Amino acid sequence: MPAIRISLIGVLGLWLAACERSLPPEVSPTLHALQDVHGGGPPGSLVFHSARAGNLEIYRANPDGSDPQRLTNSPTDDAWPDISPNGRYVAFASLRTGNREIFVLDLSDGSLLNVSQSPGDDNWPRWSPNGREIVFHSNRDGNYNIYVVNGDGTGLRRVTSSPLLDQWPDWSPNGKRIAFRRGNDVYAIDADVEEQNPVALTNLPTVINQMAAWSPNGQQIAFMSLREGYCSVFLMSADGEKPENPAVNLTPKTPGDANSAWCSRAPSWSRDGQQIYFQSMRASNPETGGDVELFAMNTDGSGRQRLTASPGEDGGPRVR
Repeated sequence: MPAIRISLIGVLGLWLAACERSLPPEVSPTLHALQDVHGGGPPGSLVFHSARAGNLEIYRANPDGSDPQRLTNSPTDDAWPDISPNGRYVAFASLRTGNREIFVLDLSDGSLLNVSQSPGDDNWPRWSPNGREIVFHSNRDGNYNIYVVNGDGTGLRRVTSSPLLDQWPDWSPNGKRIAFRRGNDVYAIDADVEEQNPVALTNLPTVINQMAAWSPNGQQIAFMSLREGYCSVFLMSADGEKPENPAVNLTPKTPGDANSAWCSRAPSWSRDGQQIYFQSMRASNPETGGDVELFAMNTDGSGRQRLTASPGEDGGPRVR
């Protein structure tokens, strides 16, 4: 099925700062994978979804959460964005077609491309380190599995084919492996061949471990786990956790708060690997009063900073 382009009114005026130059012949002119474009802001810029205007829409902000700018305008939810390495494209999941699909927004001209094209549930897009491909999860074949597609919607391929639940993928920094949730555990698998060398990185099949995010140096993985009774961000070695080197809880809840009133998840890394961004609902004031907001912290859990303070959910932070 041919890709569908939809014009986004109002975005063009915000993002005319894109630089144009000729591309090497091996680079698709549609993707501009090696172009130095800054439509998404300078390196370190943040994209996220927010319900501050009603339904969930995609926003861009400075790394400290300042100067938020709305990128999408849809009557249905747009969520879980990721910005391409060159800053020109934002991939996100949207319900604008009636079911959830993966769209790519070109910040230089406001055009929008549906790259998933299925009647199923397609979600959680993540750009490859070279900016050419997008990994996501989908139930288009019945069960949730991991898929990869080129940034222009061509070349769809399946990476996993397990009967278990496969969701929430993320690329290794060298693009050779993909971390994801299988069943209730975090796994890693080769990115270029279907169902090749899957390895379990956690071993807690009775509790959910998901939303893995590889550190820029490839040595650690941040992820969300329910192992302590509430969802929290944990950190482990990229080789997986072991009894002598277990994952560490970076966002322990405030004593006295109910487990149901505390949830930190969707971690992602700063460009330099010095901070972890995440979304969190925290019952205690002056935390979030039960609202979902964006935070950043050092990789040992110290130095936590709240980045947003708007009504409605602010979530899915990703940094260029």
